[in-house]
Amino acid sequence: MRRLLKRLARGPQVSESRAVEWQDSQYQQHVQPTPASVGNSTAFEYSPLRSPSSFRILKLRRPMSEGDVSYTGLSLQGSLVEASLNSPPKYFALSYTWGDPDPCDSITIDGKILRITTNCGSALRRMLRGKFERMIWVDSICINQANTPNALAERGAQVALMDRIYSAAEQVNVHLGEGDAASDAACEALKSLVGPYLGAKLPGPQQEICRRKYESLADEILECTPEFPYGKLHGIFRLPWFMRIWVVQEVALGKSVMFYCGKHMMQLKTIVVAADFTRLPYSKLHSTAMSFHWKSYLDWHDTLQEFIRRIGEGEPPSSFGLTASSILLYPGTVYEATRPEDKVHGFYGVCKRFGITLPTPDYQKPLSMVYTEVARAIINHDNSLEMLLSVNESSGWEQHRLPSWVPNLAGCMRRWSPSNPPHMVVGSTSKSRVSGESRYEYVLEPQATRLMVKGRRLGVAVAVGLPWMTDASTNLIGGGAIQTGQYIGALIDCIGTWFDVAKSATPHGDEGTVLRAMTQAILLAQQVSTKASFTGAASLDFVVAYVSILVNVSKSGKNHHDQSTPLTLAAPHDKRWSFVSIGNYLLSLEMQQVIQQLFNAGWKTVFRIIGGPAENAEHLAIGSHSTKQDDLVVVFSGSPSAAVLRPYEDGFRYVGSAAVDGIMNGEFWDGGSERDDEWFTLI
Repeated sequence: MRRLLKRLARGPQVSESRAVEWQDSQYQQHVQPTPASVGNSTAFEYSPLRSPSSFRILKLRRPMSEGDVSYTGLSLQGSLVEASLNSPPKYFALSYTWGDPDPCDSITIDGKILRITTNCGSALRRMLRGKFERMIWVDSICINQANTPNALAERGAQVALMDRIYSAAEQVNVHLGEGDAASDAACEALKSLVGPYLGAKLPGPQQEICRRKYESLADEILECTPEFPYGKLHGIFRLPWFMRIWVVQEVALGKSVMFYCGKHMMQLKTIVVAADFTRLPYSKLHSTAMSFHWKSYLDWHDTLQEFIRRIGEGEPPSSFGLTASSILLYPGTVYEATRPEDKVHGFYGVCKRFGITLPTPDYQKPLSMVYTEVARAIINHDNSLEMLLSVNESSGWEQHRLPSWVPNLAGCMRRWSPSNPPHMVVGSTSKSRVSGESRYEYVLEPQATRLMVKGRRLGVAVAVGLPWMTDASTNLIGGGAIQTGQYIGALIDCIGTWFDVAKSATPHGDEGTVLRAMTQAILLAQQVSTKASFTGAASLDFVVAYVSILVNVSKSGKNHHDQSTPLTLAAPHDKRWSFVSIGNYLLSLEMQQVIQQLFNAGWKTVFRIIGGPAENAEHLAIGSHSTKQDDLVVVFSGSPSAAVLRPYEDGFRYVGSAAVDGIMNGEFWDGGSERDDEWFTLI
């Protein structure tokens, strides 16, 4: 048993050729491959594929003259072999990030030179470590990347086959990069957690020992220190691969997935299990957001892979409760792509497995057509307008000439800032019954760009606060080196205006009544979002007490005080030993938990509505950051949230969804009748 636990503690081990270790120790010099003949050699030209099921595989070979050279200094050479997906040979598929698009490296294919990116070259050399030959599929080499009409047509056809290409591979090899001290620490941390985790799951005398070991390791790994401002796992999850849209499909479709990071190799399940502190669970799970954060980097990949495996075993896709909207819109918002069309094309193969029909990838279509067609496909598959819950007013209205009801997937939440506001809502959903027991009713004409939706007018926005505008570049999500506390300052800047809006709705109410009404409106954001607060729900009175502190600071102007002294945000009775420093703010644990609970209100604003069954009825709402005075608030039939519309030409532009106090349980809808129904044309 002791021997077993030692082996578990080391985590899954993958051995490589002992000769490779000897080579790397003998040849530490990093020889940059610079083929002298590149400038004079003939450039490689692709031949057309022979059939619709054909694809190319790179037969990568270590040069015979470089048998003693460290893999990092190898010249790259090989040949392209055409194969059929109907009877494919044994091969591996490579998953990596393209990085700098400039082709600064090269590979000799059949005696001719093909220029490739530095990242591609680095990944191929890593695949040759300990090997003399690899049969490997590499997208940037096996698909013609030219911009000619024929090459673009081939690219679209090959992208449509990627589900078969990745699922037929023996293994998907993920190259994260050559690594550094931070990634080495992260890999060691991940491996160290697996053994104690498994031991704590197995019944027996070792269970409690492994449990204590796991707790001790989790404490150390999650601790934020000057050396590791976000804890040790940041060293691997900061790497660009985890931020790209294509890699989700590549992992989800793979039968087996191996990660390479510098000298480390880890199976997908090793990383998934080790990064998920909710599984055992970790006893201090709710004391830090980091406990929940790291699992999100591979959670979606792993979940889709499991569902696809079960579909392959005969389980119907409908049993998972996934909609086309839920499969496409979340990754389209969270992940990045070099070409905005790939926010759709990168999930084409996954959607096929779930029985979702998308238009065939076509890189010659304008972006507006690609996005509008996928929006129509989502609505037709889901037979629902759930998609609208994730749509926000967007620069795409003018930049790409998108209809306002079409999701603009071109950006990414990692780039959101006051100068680049969101055009999508992350994880938006709702189980409220704003529209009672009604169902969506809409008309989507073939090939048209207008969407007609039945609904009822609630009222008009008459007072609007400032939005809570966070800057992703100042925190972990956007790759900030440290957490600056910008999100705290931005909340303080806007929450005073939210109080003023609430005050205007109850001009004769005392401060406590206004604070309570405003806090209730803010917390409604949780009802229209799948983003769970890691702290769980505190009592309303508890939240109101700390919100009042934030409002007082906002009104006093202390938020813009002398930056040399941290601004303390805490109640008088809070224990100072629990205070945490975030940027220029010193927060009590209680204040930190309340702000975390308000996170769903990020990039939203509180506004006041007049209207409803009684024309002078008052409502407080929270919704899209771009809501303006005089915007119309309606409730669509079948919708779980209200919608903000803006009159435009002979119809309306869709601004975003909203949660409105006093109507979330159907009070407004059930108090009306069919006489109140009307059709709204979204353009």
